[in-house]
Amino acid sequence: MPCLFQELEMRIPVKLRRPGKTALAVLVAFIAGILLSGFLLGQLLYTPMIRRPSVYQRLGKSAEGAPIPPSTPAPPTGPQAEQLSILETANRMVIYTAYLTLEVDSVDAAIAQIMQTASAVGGYVAGMDIYTRDSTKAGYITIKVPQKSFYQVLDQLKQLGEVKGETINTEDVTEQYIDLQARLNNLQKQEQRLLEILEMAETVDEVLAVEKELERVRGEIESLTGQLQYIERRVDYSTITINLVERTEEPWIHIPSVDWSKPIEAGLWGLSLVAQLIISASIVLAPLAAVGFAGYKVYQSSRRRCGEAG
Repeated sequence: MPCLFQELEMRIPVKLRRPGKTALAVLVAFIAGILLSGFLLGQLLYTPMIRRPSVYQRLGKSAEGAPIPPSTPAPPTGPQAEQLSILETANRMVIYTAYLTLEVDSVDAAIAQIMQTASAVGGYVAGMDIYTRDSTKAGYITIKVPQKSFYQVLDQLKQLGEVKGETINTEDVTEQYIDLQARLNNLQKQEQRLLEILEMAETVDEVLAVEKELERVRGEIESLTGQLQYIERRVDYSTITINLVERTEEPWIHIPSVDWSKPIEAGLWGLSLVAQLIISASIVLAPLAAVGFAGYKVYQSSRRRCGEAG
C-alpha cells in the first residue's frame, strides 16, 4: 500500500512526469492566446464602425455659423415670380428669407460679387464669416436686399457657382401687424384723453396720478412703435444667407483616415476584461490549488518511504 504512488508513477509516461521546456512553452503559448483573444474581443465588442464624413460635413460651417432649416418648396423664379411677389405684398405684410449653398471656384471672388450685387439694388451685408478647414476655404455671408429685388438677386447669386442647396421661406405677419397697429391706435387715443384730463386736474394728487398713468401709456406706445418698425424693416428688406464652399479637385485615390486611439482603447479594454477573468478564476481555483499542493506533498513523502523500504 505505501508503494501505491510509486506504482502509479511508473505507469505515467516519462514526458508527462518531466515536462521540462515543452510544458513551459505550452503554458506561455496558452497565456499569449488568452491575451490575444481578449484584445480581439475588445475590438469586436467595443470599437464602433468608422464612417468617412462627406466634404460638407467636414466643413460643417452651416451647422455652426449659418444653420440651414429643412427645405420647403421654393416659389418660381424670374419675371413671373417677381409679379407674384408684388401681388402678395400689395395688401399683406410678408417676410422673405432664403438660404443658398453654392460651390464656387473662389470664395473670395464670390464674396466680392455678392457684396456688389447687394449694393447695386440698395442692399447691404448683415454678416459674414470666412474660414479654412482641411485646406479648403469656405464660409457664409448674409445680405439684406429690398423685397422687390428678392428674386432678381437670388437668380444672380445662382450664377456664381453650382447650387448645392436652396431654401426659400415666407412668413405672413399681416395679422400681427394689424393687431399691433390697432393696439397702438387705442393707446394713442388713451394718451390724448389723459392729456385732456391733465388740463382739468385741480389738485397736486390728481396731477400726479394722471401723469403716472400717462407715463405708463407712453411707455407702451414706444414699445409697440418699436415692434411695428421692426416688422416693417423685415418686410422691406428680405434676408438671403449664402453658404460658400470652394471647389476642390477629387483625388484619384482616397486614403482613409484612421483613428488609432479607438483600436488601442478597445484592445486595452479587452486586456482588462481578460485580467478580471484571470483574477476571478484565481480566487475560485486557490482552494483547489491548496488541496492539490497538500496532496503532492503527501505523494512525495509516500514516495520517499517506498524508496527507503525498497
